[in-house]
Amino acid sequence: MLSFMRKNAKSWIVKILFTIIILVFVFFYGYSDMRQGKETALASVGNKKITIGEYQEAYKNMLQFYRNIYQGQLTEEIIRQMGLKQKALENLIDREVLLQEAARMKLAATAEEVRANIMKTPAFQENNSFSQQNYERTLRYYGISTADFEMNQGKELIIKKLEALVKSATSVSDRELRDQFLLENEKAAIEYLAVNPDTIKETPALSPAEIESYYKKHAEEFRLPAAAKALYIEFSPEKFESMVTVSPAELKEYYQMDAEQFAEPKKVKARHILLKLGKTDSPEKVAAIQKRAEELAQKIKKGEDFAKLAEKTSEDTGSAAKGGDLGYFKKGDMVKPFEDTAFALKPGEVSSPVRSTFGFHIIKVEDVKEAYTKMFDEVKGIIEKELKQEGAKKLAREEAHRAYNRLFKSKDIAGYAKQSGMKLEETDYFTSGSAPEDATEKNAFSDAAFSISAGEIAPIFALGQKYVLLKLQEKKLSLIPPVAEVTAAIKKILEREKKTQLAKAQAEKVLAGLKNGKVEWAAAAKANKAEIKTTKEFARRGEFIPEIGPARELKEAAFTVSEKKPYPDKVFDTEKGVLIIRFKTRQVPGEEEFKKQKDRLQKQLAQMKKEDLFNQFLESLKAKMEITVDKKLLAAD
Repeated sequence: MLSFMRKNAKSWIVKILFTIIILVFVFFYGYSDMRQGKETALASVGNKKITIGEYQEAYKNMLQFYRNIYQGQLTEEIIRQMGLKQKALENLIDREVLLQEAARMKLAATAEEVRANIMKTPAFQENNSFSQQNYERTLRYYGISTADFEMNQGKELIIKKLEALVKSATSVSDRELRDQFLLENEKAAIEYLAVNPDTIKETPALSPAEIESYYKKHAEEFRLPAAAKALYIEFSPEKFESMVTVSPAELKEYYQMDAEQFAEPKKVKARHILLKLGKTDSPEKVAAIQKRAEELAQKIKKGEDFAKLAEKTSEDTGSAAKGGDLGYFKKGDMVKPFEDTAFALKPGEVSSPVRSTFGFHIIKVEDVKEAYTKMFDEVKGIIEKELKQEGAKKLAREEAHRAYNRLFKSKDIAGYAKQSGMKLEETDYFTSGSAPEDATEKNAFSDAAFSISAGEIAPIFALGQKYVLLKLQEKKLSLIPPVAEVTAAIKKILEREKKTQLAKAQAEKVLAGLKNGKVEWAAAAKANKAEIKTTKEFARRGEFIPEIGPARELKEAAFTVSEKKPYPDKVFDTEKGVLIIRFKTRQVPGEEEFKKQKDRLQKQLAQMKKEDLFNQFLESLKAKMEITVDKKLLAAD
């Protein structure tokens, strides 16, 4: 890396700052020289094309951004769950939509504004002041001209101006503040009785006419989805790894470019004795525990064995049995007061009692490993493995595309597999979303299969690290089966509905008796062989209720009942059956608490409303614009 980066980058945070700079440029707009040969349109916003080259650079840099954050923990599964590929394209589309609207509104950024924004960027500063040398050196390192970077910084500022303009239209009323306050702080608990439809012994009668009628009204619900059957070949990088050679010069260059990733932080090996404190302990109790800790520290100074004393007296159940041994740890692994003390001690030294959120600690440092960067020879094997994997993935992709081009006319995938020695796989019939490895890459396999006709070969697409060549053998169209084939399923649905109606009628009868005072709560439970249950306290926010599950309507009713009116006006159909609820407790925070939280709520609600308003604005713009995406090309990348 650059020498000034080595001097100033004390942690991964600086790496992220640099990545953000590149993201602003590449992620949203792309490099001009990178786009050469990659001008195929992946998407369009109005008349503006978003090319495959722009998307690839955006995705690559987004991936690098998250790799810097996750520090080697970013797996293919996490990448898939985060939907980074789709997110990269969505962001490119959103930015272009906003730029076009800003142009329509004649918003602009002056050269002075652009310069001021660049000068505020921490990664371009040295000793808290802008460094022209750092600025130019950084852009030169990434191959970006200052003119291009500043042009795109201008675009970013224009978008920020548009965003500020839209968000400035928000305001928060006192009523909204109070509603938000109650939503977060008001709590309730209820008692309930359940009448379960499954306990209804009566088997409801069903006529053929009812079955036919239900079938006509709900025929679409029984529709069988389209199904496909395919042949495919996986081009896995592992098969090509033996073909990749990495020269010593390449290994050395990789190490020199980013030696910081091989840095090992300073580590300390320590033991400790912990005397715990409780959050509500009185000052007298804290003083007594501190005195005990000081007495133990004195014993150690007089020569008592630290490990044996820790084993007898430490209240840290995780380390006491090991004589208080915590092993090696780096900064950030422990609470700050403990960490500050441990890293200030030399091997063999013992601290005075140190207070943390856990209690009082006596710390003995046994060893210190100073920070260092692993030498090239130590990591050469790791680098070689990574570069081989990158090269193998490139070869796998290239070979997959060569195979696709070769079979474009003949479609003879079986012949190609036999000739090339590749394994030919065959699927059973599958529906969209249930194809082999659909979970690996968001239904990419299904999307490819269902985008072509029988006998055709789909464009190459990725499944994690692998690339797939797929030929569709057969496709069954979606259809609605005749009533005779779904009669059993319809009977089951109708019987459940009728039993639920009977359970509801039974519960409503019980509720009526409770409300008019003819039946007592405990008697009602006994008569219906139901157990009275009580929920834990829950807030207004959301629809989930402890012990009951999702039940928005019931939750709303729970905040309307009271001691004077303990029952609501209706019963509720939930996952636990048909429920009759009864008031238990309700906590309404007072005016003083509202005043304490008012400023925080004001900021929180204002920010929420601003974000909501801007998102609505963006979605309304997108709805009015013609936006297209080549899904086949996206899946193939």
